[in-house]
Amino acid sequence: MGTSPVCRAAARLRPLVIAIAAAAFAFSAGAASGEKPVRVDFTSQPEGATLLLDGANRGVTPLTLFDIAPGGHHARLELKGYEPHDDFFTLQDGGYLVRSAELAPVKGLLLITTEPDGCSLSLDGLSLGVTPRLVTSLDANRHYRFTLQKPGYQSKTVEVRFAGRTPLVKHEKMMLDSGRLKVTSAPDGAKVVVNGIARGETPLSISDIPKGRSLVEISKDGYKTQTREISLGAGDFQTVHAVLEGKPGALFLTSVPDGARFYIDGEACGKGPISLSQFKPGRYSIRAELDGHGGVTREVVVGLGQTVNEEFRLESVLGRLEVKTVPSGAQIFVDGKALGTTRMGGASEAEASAVFAVEALQAGEHVLAVRKDGYAEAVLHPVVENLRTTSKTVRLRRIFKPNVRLVTATGTYTGVFIDNSNDAVTIEVSMGITRSFPREDIKKIDFIGNEDAQQR
Repeated sequence: MGTSPVCRAAARLRPLVIAIAAAAFAFSAGAASGEKPVRVDFTSQPEGATLLLDGANRGVTPLTLFDIAPGGHHARLELKGYEPHDDFFTLQDGGYLVRSAELAPVKGLLLITTEPDGCSLSLDGLSLGVTPRLVTSLDANRHYRFTLQKPGYQSKTVEVRFAGRTPLVKHEKMMLDSGRLKVTSAPDGAKVVVNGIARGETPLSISDIPKGRSLVEISKDGYKTQTREISLGAGDFQTVHAVLEGKPGALFLTSVPDGARFYIDGEACGKGPISLSQFKPGRYSIRAELDGHGGVTREVVVGLGQTVNEEFRLESVLGRLEVKTVPSGAQIFVDGKALGTTRMGGASEAEASAVFAVEALQAGEHVLAVRKDGYAEAVLHPVVENLRTTSKTVRLRRIFKPNVRLVTATGTYTGVFIDNSNDAVTIEVSMGITRSFPREDIKKIDFIGNEDAQQR
């Protein structure tokens, strides 16, 4: 049954009647006691707060009371959505007072969780951190729209209305803004790179592939890399399976000493060094043979995409001759065959040379000839034994063998070229005797059958 207009008007007037009655009572009480009531203006920001004066409801702000007796009082302002405000004050007889209060909004308690965790939480463009997140700094009397974001997921707006201080929990499930991809390979264990970023090894499931086109690379040591281009929409799922093709191997065969003949699984493949590319992976029996040396057989495994370097060291079954010369730079001839030149073994050419090794000599006597320009030829007859090394040091005897002719203002001179500087030319004019000729005195220089000297 509804309330009549008269009743509603009476209800609206009731606070005014109560205030007038209270003022009359206070005035009469004050008059009886000799004290004058005090006028007090009560205001609040915001307005509309209920005033409880000494525990009695006196109305809502802004409010003026004329009947407050002198002495101490307690005023409490209450407004929905705001913290209660307590005010203790003392009134003097017959005075006038204004009491103002700025009400503090009630702060809401909000816990936001997401699936998955780690979503960025923001309000009006201001970051509040990442989920899960407890928010305690927002006024409870307002309506809020939060934004949740995470790479690979669609942004989401969350609306929140607080109910005072009652804790509010929001759990939001994010929708993928990307596709899902499953990658498998034969064999397993292949590396997967998506758009240049390594994602793991097969078998592999990836849940955050950006929508649109993506480039997937699948690679494994010893196999050819496969590249696939895929296209995914938000929430799509796709499977990629790659059958990897093994890379051929490579085999490089060398021997010490050089020149060994190689056989792979009994089939001749030439003299070393040998380089075999596009070689089928597998296990092979390889044999190296060289005249005067014992053969060597070895099993070699070539893996997928693997380059195998194999060196076969062959032991001589014949004799060996080691030669040193003083000075170095001498030519070595064995049985009339030129074999090479000795190298420096010390700080200068005049010291003993490094060892010059002559391998695989038949047992018996050989003719060793050592020659160097400006020195007498040395001929030796070393005896070589099988499986043994014979060592010889050959000291060459210096001879005077002119290789240059100088025509000067004072005469013609022949000798051995020594030095050619900016100022003079120096030659050995006789064994052990040198002489320098100023360059301005030299009319002509002729080199005699020595190309090295001519170049100088």
